[in-house]
Amino acid sequence: MRKKKQTTIDKRILKAECLRIAPDHSALHFQEELHKNFEFRVGFIHHGVVAHVEEIGIPEDLGAHDAAKDIAIPLLSCFIVLVTQAVLHHINRLPTPFKHAVWETVDDILNEDTEIPDVLLVIVANCIEKATGEINYNQLKRESVLNRLWNGIKSAYGEKYAPSDTEIFDSFYDESEEDLEDTE
Repeated sequence: MRKKKQTTIDKRILKAECLRIAPDHSALHFQEELHKNFEFRVGFIHHGVVAHVEEIGIPEDLGAHDAAKDIAIPLLSCFIVLVTQAVLHHINRLPTPFKHAVWETVDDILNEDTEIPDVLLVIVANCIEKATGEINYNQLKRESVLNRLWNGIKSAYGEKYAPSDTEIFDSFYDESEEDLEDTE
């Protein structure tokens, strides 16, 4: 039996997720690198996926609700990366006029600082829904797959900039405590 080919994750997606999870003090180290290599299209889609997950919630099939933070944070982060990759794939497989319309609209938002049209949000939301349904949660729960993706996310800007797990988890704990204080 042939071994299944490993999927390569787009480095731009890994960089977007790295920036999201990196503690503020750690992110300062790769700010210069960020401005040289940031891809707005990928960042826009990644932000949409993160917003979708925050709004809809973490899928139960992922099992992140039942896991400790040191498992749940990498699991959710890897899930966001895989969904973002699948969304980009879906957008690029749209009929050519729709695909060009999506990317031209995203470029216009960057260049002209215009408001996001509802039709773009509908198309992207549809692609996110499809992508979320395609994720193989069992494979993502495998430790080897999770570790490979998680290490790829943390070192997306280079090994020397990679924050440690402890720094990332402490950053998430700090944010959670601030959110609790804000609601009180």
